[in-house]
Amino acid sequence: MQSHILASIVAGVVTLSGSASPASWNDKITSGEASPHGLTLIAGTHGVRYEMRGGAKLELSAGAEFSFEPSLHLKLRKPGDPEITTRVVRLAHGSAEVTVPTLRDPTAVMVRGPSKLSAVAKEGHLSFVADDARSTAAAREGDMLVGLGNDWRPLRAGYARTLAPEDPTALPRPVLPAPPVSTDSRLTLVRGNDSAHASASWNPLPNAARYDVVLTRIGPDAAVVSHQIVTETTASMDSLSPGNYSLVVAGIDREGLVGNASAPCALRVVGVETPEGASVSQDGAIILGRDQRVSLVGAEGVEISYGTSSLFMSAPSQLGLAHGEPTTVRLRAPGGTSEALLRLAPRGLHAAVEIGPRTAKWPLDRVTIQVDLYDTSGRPLPDSSAIETSVTVNLAKVPVKWEQSGHTLRATLQSGTPPGPWVVRAEVRDRNGDLLGRDFLEVAPLEHTAAAVAAR
Repeated sequence: MQSHILASIVAGVVTLSGSASPASWNDKITSGEASPHGLTLIAGTHGVRYEMRGGAKLELSAGAEFSFEPSLHLKLRKPGDPEITTRVVRLAHGSAEVTVPTLRDPTAVMVRGPSKLSAVAKEGHLSFVADDARSTAAAREGDMLVGLGNDWRPLRAGYARTLAPEDPTALPRPVLPAPPVSTDSRLTLVRGNDSAHASASWNPLPNAARYDVVLTRIGPDAAVVSHQIVTETTASMDSLSPGNYSLVVAGIDREGLVGNASAPCALRVVGVETPEGASVSQDGAIILGRDQRVSLVGAEGVEISYGTSSLFMSAPSQLGLAHGEPTTVRLRAPGGTSEALLRLAPRGLHAAVEIGPRTAKWPLDRVTIQVDLYDTSGRPLPDSSAIETSVTVNLAKVPVKWEQSGHTLRATLQSGTPPGPWVVRAEVRDRNGDLLGRDFLEVAPLEHTAAAVAAR
């Protein structure tokens, strides 16, 4: 009986005619804009959002053509309850999202398409899509009332009806489900002014013709940074600067209705800023001086570990060499398992210094010093111009003549001044004064006569 009364009342008001009117003074634009074209309003390039009396919200897509018609008073409650004020929107082209909060005295919203399809939202979330040939109403949350001409019927949440030439009865159908989305990596590292690339994939949805892919930067500078409509089940996003991002994918059916959105997929891009004078080796390690540090940008909440340790902690804003040695840093998104690697290495060279023979006695033996130069990856380095050597005997600096062959430097010391013993030290430093390598040798005096020495 109630459905019959409701259908009769709605049928009666739907047949009312009248000129289009603008939104009442109680309706306000909260974002976007709409410009009048005769009796029709056209939403701007970013769409337009209205907040209506009673808390209802109306969002219209970019370029949507619509108008506001006189409000109605409908019996949408139990018999004996007061009528509900219902704002009426005529949608000629585009899409509309209507959200009506659950209140004691709500304001309902009716959307009327260009054909005979209309929908009323008393509470919940209604979607409506219209073009010249078809109109679609979908109940996202809460049950809606959908009318085909004077035939009004409830529409359960999660279902949609489309009036089209091939479906003149607008049979109910399920709204497309949310696709599960995966990404190639939840955390990406970029150096300097580089930007990141991210890709996502999902399983195909039955009855989906396209997919709506939205990447939003979250935080104080929140904004949509990528919005794609794709036909494949993959999408790529480029030019991502350090920060936090959220990726959402939804299917679009053949009627143009966007399905349920996927759960947000979190993406992190962490920037690595290097200090002046730092460089990058051929194998990707950042070369630092002993006291230099790299800065992490957008790493708030990121977890890090060192080497092969299983212990993770909150990432600091700066990182340096651990004990001046090559350092591997592993970073992951909060609660994630996939890791990104950052490798730090000591700046410049490594010098393998050797003084020998180890049992040398003066003045009998020749003491030689050999320096082998390597880069931070352990590869031989033939250029010795970036090093400084120091050789002392009993703390007194002595001059030596170096001979170079490839990555090796050699020098021979003259015997020390008697009586001995002598301590020979050799150090190699880079041009910044950082120690690259050292060695020392204690040389004993030979307990023989000068004749024995001469005979040798």
